[in-house]
Amino acid sequence: MTEDPGQDLPALDDGALQDLKDDAGEAVAGAFIEEYLLMLPARAAKIFKALTREDTGESLDAVVSLRTSSAMAGALRLESYCRDLETALKQGHSPDVTAVKAVLFANIRQVIREASRRGHLPPKSQGSRP
Repeated sequence: MTEDPGQDLPALDDGALQDLKDDAGEAVAGAFIEEYLLMLPARAAKIFKALTREDTGESLDAVVSLRTSSAMAGALRLESYCRDLETALKQGHSPDVTAVKAVLFANIRQVIREASRRGHLPPKSQGSRP
């Protein structure tokens, strides 16, 4: 699973977040996207650790979790890659961890770049004291 056939999809589509805003309000949607972005590295690490241990069940759980949250956030390219990875795992394939890592991190960087460009990242703390 080295290729990423979802390259024609947007890294981040605002439609999903707009739907969440419409359904649950702007505060909920804002909190969701912030939490999603903050959790991306940990979710990716969980996938890598499970793949390294060749734990298919845990790998599937981690991939499905990232796929689902990515769909809710509108990270369509990342969602597509996770769907393909999930299918490969279910078919008994053992993907190359290094290749998965490269593609996942490339997708995560694109999502974060787009989220930053669109103002979805939480403000950085200034570190100043009163």
